[in-house]
Amino acid sequence: MATMTCPTCKQEGQTHIGKHHYTESGLQNVWLKGVEIFECNKCGENFAFIPCAEEIHKLIAEILLQKEDQLSGREIRFLRKHMGMKAKDFAERLGVKNVTVSRWEHEETIPPTTIDRLIRYFYAAEMNLLKLAPKIKEIKFRKYKKDHKAPIINLPITKVRGETCVVNV
Repeated sequence: MATMTCPTCKQEGQTHIGKHHYTESGLQNVWLKGVEIFECNKCGENFAFIPCAEEIHKLIAEILLQKEDQLSGREIRFLRKHMGMKAKDFAERLGVKNVTVSRWEHEETIPPTTIDRLIRYFYAAEMNLLKLAPKIKEIKFRKYKKDHKAPIINLPITKVRGETCVVNV
């Protein structure tokens, strides 16, 4: 536990190791366990210190690429942004219209399973994760359910060294 000054009210607050709902990823089902969290006793300000975000995002992407449910709009957007692509460029590379990608990402429509698999292969190729191609090939998609909630992704962060961390899944 460490003491630090609150950036909002300038009072001292404490940090502790805990679990953080990682909505900054753009996904609603990701939790980081074992991260340092600041909480101000006076104004209630709180935030987490996220170590090695790039490695965490890569791990989240690997989990998404291997799941048997179709990708949600938020997950498609996460993968696209993690590749550093604009929606227009992403659409062009997939051979669809920009409005189509927008509809997927806003969950107005879902891509067919063939396009879902293409998105996964495309991400794996762009991000040098071709080792996942055999797993992507073997996915047997479950029937899509509109109100299906994505399973919680818990990432326990056990060691942090500079910008390198170890995540036990």
